[in-house]
Amino acid sequence: MKEADVECAAYFHIRRFLGEDPRWRVLARRYVSRTGHYVDLLIFKGERPTIAVELKWGRKKIGRKDRKSLIGALEKLGVNKAYWLSALSSVSPRDPIVKDQKEKYVFHQLFITPGLTGVSLERWNQRRARFRDEMRAGRGRRRAED
Repeated sequence: MKEADVECAAYFHIRRFLGEDPRWRVLARRYVSRTGHYVDLLIFKGERPTIAVELKWGRKKIGRKDRKSLIGALEKLGVNKAYWLSALSSVSPRDPIVKDQKEKYVFHQLFITPGLTGVSLERWNQRRARFRDEMRAGRGRRRAED
């Protein structure tokens, strides 16, 4: 699983939540010239950017680059909220981000886990491995050239 997979899943669920409402628009992996950074998901209400989201897979701490991107979206782009989401394979201790006063209610950190433990977590990791390191070759054959 990669960050792009998390991005696709998040986009799908946000679009499903918002439905067909034409007031809301979701853009994925958007370059923002005002900040000079890419934002994984940028949610617009009408023509105004409202929410900026950075997505990560397996990270317990926000990186300097992601934080700078989200703070830039808050300050220069004028979004109302900024979220840093990390999808983790297991529940483990995480350090909360340190926020200053101006970030207190607008900058949020969320962790998403599959809620699996023990044997079920191990089975899930084995199934994941089949599509990564242990991937089998397909049955397709190359055609003989004419």
